[in-house]
Amino acid sequence: MEVKEVINQITDRTFKILKSIYDNQKEGKDNPERDNGSRLIFPHYSTVYRDGETRISEQELRFVFIEQFNAYCVENNLMLFYSVETPTEYKYTFTDKNNPHKDEDGQSAMFDLCIHNEKLERIALIEFKALNPDKFCYKKDFCKLDSEKEGKPNLETFFIMIVKNADNDTFKNINVKIQNKDKETVFRCYDLEAGEDITSKIEES
Repeated sequence: MEVKEVINQITDRTFKILKSIYDNQKEGKDNPERDNGSRLIFPHYSTVYRDGETRISEQELRFVFIEQFNAYCVENNLMLFYSVETPTEYKYTFTDKNNPHKDEDGQSAMFDLCIHNEKLERIALIEFKALNPDKFCYKKDFCKLDSEKEGKPNLETFFIMIVKNADNDTFKNINVKIQNKDKETVFRCYDLEAGEDITSKIEES
């Protein structure tokens, strides 16, 4: 099975588990779901300063993805490995928010997650996002993904994100922000409230 298909299947599993966690395992919620495939919970903000609302971040997405990656590899006897906060091969300059770019005089950046094969070679780079941040966050990540993939046909790139909820305006807003990505970078997005993969709605808006 190709690595792109493997990552997509793990992403599907991750979205399903995150939905169960979001519905059943929030800090302070009685009687959490006991068999949803993860011990992770969504914490809440201070009841004093943020009304105790649930905190949603890319970290929940990354940790559940890693849990599912490990489980998937065991189930399918795959000799794949991962590294976190993986340094980029190139240096970058991100000071100009309108033009993040590769720069020999810049600084090394990081990828949220990197998948390695049995030879410990990089075969997939993954960036995670939550709650539809500003356009610069997308541009910066796509800059890294596109630059690192250049000239490496066997290296796959992914941008995976979750939102709390979405409507048509959200779809259009995100669609504009992902126009900077290379066509070969796989984009995935999940709506936690609706329990729906909204990737196609965004790409078609």
